[in-house]
Amino acid sequence: MAAGKLKSFTLSELIVVMIITAIVVGMAFSVLRIVQKQIHTIQTNFEKTSTLALFEQKLWQDFNEPHIVMYDNDKQMLIMTSEIDTVTYSFQDKFSMRNRDTIKLKIIPNKTLFQGKEVKSGPIDALSIFAETELPDYEIFVSKKNDLTFQMNQEDGF
Repeated sequence: MAAGKLKSFTLSELIVVMIITAIVVGMAFSVLRIVQKQIHTIQTNFEKTSTLALFEQKLWQDFNEPHIVMYDNDKQMLIMTSEIDTVTYSFQDKFSMRNRDTIKLKIIPNKTLFQGKEVKSGPIDALSIFAETELPDYEIFVSKKNDLTFQMNQEDGF
């Protein structure tokens, strides 16, 4: 009878292997979940950084075109007017807008300057903006290149 017996695992050995496999698979899925959360956080931060960089680039471009730049502190609006075009930036609580384009980030104007002096409203030539609620220590500073024609076109000139 011993000659017809097949070599095999016992039921208890198979149960132990299945329990160990279940534990290893469970640990693998929990690690996978943690990695997915980290990837999502990295992707979100990358999107915020990219959006802020594009916003900063467009703001620099608009700021240094031949516009008259005005800031209204009460409405939290930046208005750039020229003979051809008007560009407006509106800073809201949860988003900002450039004309009709919505930027889904909280951007806060910090300081508005005109000829080196801080002003609350009116014409400006430099602007400091915080985006710390989106990314820590992220600040944008843009300034207008004041040329000689700008100074000469003032009411009292030099």
